[in-house]
Amino acid sequence: MKKFTLLLGVLFITDVSFSQVLVKGISPAAVQMNFEYGIQVAEGGWPGETDDGTWGMTLDFNIPGTYVQAELVMVDDGTSGTNTTYGNLLSEEGCFPSPANAYAGKIAVIRRNTCNFAVKILEAQNAGAIAVIIVNREDALLGMLGIAPEGPQCTIPAVFLKSSDGNFLISEMQNGPVEMFIGSKIGVFNDDMGTSIADIVMPNELAKPAYLAQTGAEFPVDLGLWANNFGSNAQTGVTASVNIIFSGTGTSVYSQTSAPLNFAAPAGFVIDTQYFDLGTFAPATLSAGTYTVTYSLNIVGTDQDPSDNTFTFEYKLTVGGGWSAVYAKSRTDASDQPMPTTAYSLDETTTQYDDWEACIVFQDANAGARYMIGIGMTFSGRPVGFDIDFEVLEVRLYEWNDIFTDINTPPTFTALNQVTSATYFYDYASNGNLEGQNISVPFDAVWPLVDNKRYLFCVYNASDSIRIGYDTRIDYTATINNYLQPIAPVKTLPNGQPAEWFRDGFGWDATPAISATIDITSSINNIETSASIVPYPNPAANLLTVPVRKGIVGDVKVEIYDLAGKLVISENQTIGNEPLKVNVASIANGAYVFNLTFTDGSKDTFKVSVNR
Repeated sequence: MKKFTLLLGVLFITDVSFSQVLVKGISPAAVQMNFEYGIQVAEGGWPGETDDGTWGMTLDFNIPGTYVQAELVMVDDGTSGTNTTYGNLLSEEGCFPSPANAYAGKIAVIRRNTCNFAVKILEAQNAGAIAVIIVNREDALLGMLGIAPEGPQCTIPAVFLKSSDGNFLISEMQNGPVEMFIGSKIGVFNDDMGTSIADIVMPNELAKPAYLAQTGAEFPVDLGLWANNFGSNAQTGVTASVNIIFSGTGTSVYSQTSAPLNFAAPAGFVIDTQYFDLGTFAPATLSAGTYTVTYSLNIVGTDQDPSDNTFTFEYKLTVGGGWSAVYAKSRTDASDQPMPTTAYSLDETTTQYDDWEACIVFQDANAGARYMIGIGMTFSGRPVGFDIDFEVLEVRLYEWNDIFTDINTPPTFTALNQVTSATYFYDYASNGNLEGQNISVPFDAVWPLVDNKRYLFCVYNASDSIRIGYDTRIDYTATINNYLQPIAPVKTLPNGQPAEWFRDGFGWDATPAISATIDITSSINNIETSASIVPYPNPAANLLTVPVRKGIVGDVKVEIYDLAGKLVISENQTIGNEPLKVNVASIANGAYVFNLTFTDGSKDTFKVSVNR
């Protein structure tokens, strides 16, 4: 596995020792993030390494302010043909000399395969490259060994990226120049504040059914960010701001600027880090749609590296076809489909596993009151090897009955109850090749969701041939430290051993690109009896007649919601033995959910259309 963390709440303090070396995107905006990386092993110029002479790098990243920054260039050594195993051009593997000065002053991007790392780096260096990025064929990181005679001749730095990040950069290079930074950012500029995607607070979910978030009280979104002073100068009067644009109107629905803070200058690798609280977005009413949140840092004067001053993310209140809606922790596209950037499987080089599960947590105070049910899930799978024909994945819904308040009391995963499931069979002959594509699978039986109960929506994988889609373009680090709630646990079953649950999965920067589809139904107590009660006429024009279950008399509260979860009618009536009459003349044509709450505490829910 990439990594397993069992972190409690990570505590941020005023002065922190910053990660000494960054591999950071500068431009365009799409690449402005920090990338995980591997390094040249036993090269003393990298922090934490003891030099054994197998590499000859001349830069020393142990010194603050040491860096390289340049445009990326794809290696092309002129070799013809394609790697028949991995599908990339052989010319991109950089195993043979490139033309003189072909990469002069640039960072060369090279694919792994065929020859050793030292050969690739030296050939790029001989063609003028000032640094190298090597892209793995798998979505994992490695340290690079220096092999003689080439290793000691490699005087430029090289980093190793996993396939998802490397391929992402390569795809961005097709659209125009991509500039990257490798090194220590501290003290490079005099005036330089910065934040990162890991330092900004987001909601606990990036897609939530609008029916569960009708008001800000039901879905308050805390806003804030951690900021760092990288520049050599102290900074006074630094502020942070946030702005939220709602897609339904195209206008700002929340804007806030913080009080100013002062930041001390760095002391070696120790930098001043402070938190900006930007309030809570909790309006009286909420509507379905996309909310685009932009965070910005502002200094007095000019920030000499603005590439890490502004970050934007989106979250959604969703409605779907009929009364269904999507719930997701990952990003979702315009069709509310999960957006995987990579796919993960277990590393079985040292431990064999029988199965594993990638999960997302669901909990809502109104899940039962709004009659929500889990009806299915959406996920994607990619092959570990060549294909996943005739392989099977399973989607599962668990009641997570562990009792805990937050991650400061670690859950044990000892009170799980699987309540429904379904399987998907990759069959190319019947369904076509759907590798890497989102697949929606309904549960074999729908399951009603209960107020405030935790659930796990999981993709279960007992195959060694399937990787499950993940989104690595978001990072929940600051969010989890704000809300202290788990996001995406992972379960593994080592061969011959008990199952192991990892509360933080593959890390807070890797989120399962899976979603749950949630629908509205009658309450569980009345699901069978109310199913036979049919309001009429449907569609209704002005007056709707609702038969009432036998024995139900007295007061009834009538609530009518549109598909965005907005309450459009609320009234109290008294019924005897006659059907209930509801006047819908005042509401617009469309589909609505009718909630009836009776004096005995029972409830009925109906789906009705208005059309006149």
